[in-house]
Amino acid sequence: MNRPMRFLVVGLALLAVAGCGAASNIGPATVAPTVDITGKWAGTWVATNPALGSGSIQMTLKQTGSEYTGELLITGTLTDPSGYTRGVVSGNEVRVLQPSNLTGSMTVQGDTMKGGVQGVVAANVTLNRQK
Repeated sequence: MNRPMRFLVVGLALLAVAGCGAASNIGPATVAPTVDITGKWAGTWVATNPALGSGSIQMTLKQTGSEYTGELLITGTLTDPSGYTRGVVSGNEVRVLQPSNLTGSMTVQGDTMKGGVQGVVAANVTLNRQK
């Protein structure tokens, strides 16, 4: 292999390695959803520090593939993060990405969704699918 060709091969190899490194900074790969969270969910949130309160939470969601969008209604908080919500479903894990002042992760088992959220306050959430 001549010298210019060798530099080209080495350069392409370095680009490939750099590209792989950059991709790993994006976050863990999303696995196909094993649940469909489309519908209305209602439940409660309780601050991890009980002195910071508790309240109710409702989500009306539409899942398309591994993404969901919908409306969120939360009561009992000092500031109101209610409104548009968006996130991803990976396996049976639901990750809340929006609103920007309320993010977190919940696990779906049957008609129950449980997990934690951070934002206005850190809280544990339990939701049940409404039929």
